[in-house]
Amino acid sequence: MALIRVISKVDKDGRIKLSANIQRAAGLQEGRWVEIKVVGSGRKMSILMTPRDVAKKFLSRSLRREK
Repeated sequence: MALIRVISKVDKDGRIKLSANIQRAAGLQEGRWVEIKVVGSGRKMSILMTPRDVAKKFLSRSLRREK
């Protein structure tokens, strides 16, 4: 597993732009859903972002409801 580290600035709307190398490494394309978690607190706080395929999740839920 490779470690890719960048420093980004939060804009006035609360957005953070991810560099192209981060997007490629994480398999992120425009429109892809991600789950964002804040883990820990204080100096030991981390932000964890995980790509998610929510379409499959919602589809499987709706199929289960129809049965």
